[in-house]
Amino acid sequence: MDEVLTVLEQQQIIAVAPEPSARSDKIMPIEGIRWRWTWAAYTVDGAIPAVEDYLSSLPRDEQALELGLVLWQRLVRAESQAFYAQQLLRCQFNAQWQIDMGFAQNRGSVVLSIAQWRYCAWAAVRKGATMACQKGASQDELREAMYHELTRRAAALAAGRYGNCAFHPYTEQPPSALARGFAIQWFSLGGAYWGAPPNSARHLQPPEA
Repeated sequence: MDEVLTVLEQQQIIAVAPEPSARSDKIMPIEGIRWRWTWAAYTVDGAIPAVEDYLSSLPRDEQALELGLVLWQRLVRAESQAFYAQQLLRCQFNAQWQIDMGFAQNRGSVVLSIAQWRYCAWAAVRKGATMACQKGASQDELREAMYHELTRRAAALAAGRYGNCAFHPYTEQPPSALARGFAIQWFSLGGAYWGAPPNSARHLQPPEA
């Protein structure tokens, strides 16, 4: 998320934590980061259709597929980290521990789908909640136990254990504008956005005309 915000701010599309603050500023619900729309070329409402038209015009050559695969991998990390933060908040843990999801994903060569990482996040927080109820574990011990559960479940899934354990969202459409632009306007991933690991460009099909 920090990387995306940095790019948008460098392109003068938004301002992150501008001073002085204004009533029109937006607050990111999980991260709590305040930002303001500053792109003079488009209003907030007009920007999304313009971006959709642009994405629809992009080629789907070999280079585009390579770039699309890299973006998909980054979206997998962002989506699963956001879900981990939601689970942490639901059980009254520190949402900042969401960064541990990134550490788990960078560890080794485990490649999972978003839905599989969501399952790992759920299992990890359930582990932490169970520990918190059973004994007086410290915050550091709880966080470490959840991180260990994240990596353990991920390795098991990658090895083919636990069958098809995965948490798919109720709706197939991604929640963010960036993800929708990628999965719908630039490519047509459908359920593969959530359910397929981002290790092959074979899912990156062009949208139907």
